[in-house]
Amino acid sequence: MTISRRAIALSGMGAALLAGAPRALAGTGTLTILVAQPAGGVTDVFARAVAPALGQGLGRVAVVENVAGASGSIAANRLLAAVPDGSTLFVGSPSETVLAPLTLRAVRYKPTDFRLLGLINDSPLALYARRDLPANNLDELIALARKGGEGPMSYGSTGQGSLFHLVTQTLLSATGIQATHVPYRGGLPMLTDLQGGVIDFAVMPVDALLGSMVAGGKLKVLGVSSARRLERFPAAATFDESRAAPAIGRPSIWVGLLVPAAMSESASVQLHKIVTRALGNADVRKTIGAAGGAVPLPMSLLDAARFYAADTLKLQALAKAAQVEPM
Repeated sequence: MTISRRAIALSGMGAALLAGAPRALAGTGTLTILVAQPAGGVTDVFARAVAPALGQGLGRVAVVENVAGASGSIAANRLLAAVPDGSTLFVGSPSETVLAPLTLRAVRYKPTDFRLLGLINDSPLALYARRDLPANNLDELIALARKGGEGPMSYGSTGQGSLFHLVTQTLLSATGIQATHVPYRGGLPMLTDLQGGVIDFAVMPVDALLGSMVAGGKLKVLGVSSARRLERFPAAATFDESRAAPAIGRPSIWVGLLVPAAMSESASVQLHKIVTRALGNADVRKTIGAAGGAVPLPMSLLDAARFYAADTLKLQALAKAAQVEPM
C-alpha cells in the first residue's frame, strides 16, 4: 500500500512497519488495548509487552487501559461496545469471556460474542499458601481443613466466577472441605493479603512473579496442575499425585488477544496477521518470557476458533461441577 511521507511523519512510525499494515485497519489514531486487571499484574505485563508491536503493525499509537472489576466483565463490555474496526483489542482470558456470563447475572454477553486471534500465554496453575500455613502439599491442606484446628480457612481469587474461583471451588466440593471465598479486583491485591496472612491459600498461574515470591519465602506452593512436576517448583507435587483428592483434572489458564465476533471476516483476517507477527517478535517474546510466560505456537484463525470453542465447553462443564450459583 502507498503511504505519503507526511503520513509517515505524522504517525511517528517507520515506513517498513506502516507498509505492513492492512489498508482497512491502518490509521493514525489510537489503538486501545483493554486489560481486565489492575496495572502491574502479569496480564498487564503481557499486554504492555505486545502493545508496541501491535501499534506499529497498525500504524497507531498503542495505549493500554486497565479496566478492573466485576470479574473482568467491565473490560469485556467495553470491547463489545467499541466499533469493531481493529482500534480496540482485549487482552483477556476465559475468566472474562466464558465464566463471567455463567456466574454473574448482570452479564448479558455470551462467549460467542468474542473472537480469539492468538494466544499470548498458556500456563498451568498452582496452589499457593501463606508461608506459615501448617501444610506443605494438597493432602496436608485437606487434612488441616478437615481437622479445623485453625478455624475456618479462607481462599482468594481474582473475582466471583473467575477460573481460579471455580477450580478452587471444584477442589472443595470434591473433597468435602470448606473455606470462605474472598474475591479481589485483581491478582496483586490478593497476593498482598496472601503474603500478609489475611487469607490462607489461592489458586493462581505459574509465573515469574509468583515464582519469585516462593523463592523469597513469602509464599509456599502446595501443588501444581501440570502433568509432571515443574522445573520452577520441583518439590511441588502435581494434583494427580494427591491421595486425598479425587482427580480434578489439569486446569490451565490462557491469555489471548480478542476482538468482537462482530468484526468483519476480512478485518479479522488482516488483524490476525498483525497479531501473529507481533507475537513472533523476539523482543515481545523475551519480555513475556521474563514475566514467566511463553508464547505458544501460532494458530490459524480456524484453529483459534476451534481452541476457543473446545475450551468454552470444558469450562462450562467445570462451572457446572463446581456448583457455583450465579450472583
